[in-house]
Amino acid sequence: MWWKILAALLLIVGVVAPAGAEWRYANEHPVFGESPTALASSVSGGHDLALVCWHGVPTISVVGFEQKTGSDRRKALDVVVDGLGFRLEALHSPPDGVWFAPAPSQLMRTLKRGNVAVVLPMQASTSRYSLDGSAESIDRMLAACDR
Repeated sequence: MWWKILAALLLIVGVVAPAGAEWRYANEHPVFGESPTALASSVSGGHDLALVCWHGVPTISVVGFEQKTGSDRRKALDVVVDGLGFRLEALHSPPDGVWFAPAPSQLMRTLKRGNVAVVLPMQASTSRYSLDGSAESIDRMLAACDR
């Protein structure tokens, strides 16, 4: 009997745990609207990391921060993939709870090949993302962006 309970728990963990960690492709972004998007939710939930084709430019965005009043401002956004860091000059939009910056090609290649990304917005909470399935979603976004 105990093995049935153990098997059921393993099945639940195996099915539920990866679901929030997988990347997916979408035709729209939660903030930027209709734009090809490769998107993942943070491991702990609450934040979304995306590569979005915005006005024909691959752009990285992090959504899910507390919405506050105030104007947009430039701030540092650090993205660390398997220990390799990228510092981006990002635009932080407090009313939308979003950070975004043009995505350098080296960062996109690293996200496609990496295991874990940690995003550290200046003066905001850190979020962690599995990169499982990122390559296919990012490739689809880039192909749609080139059209």
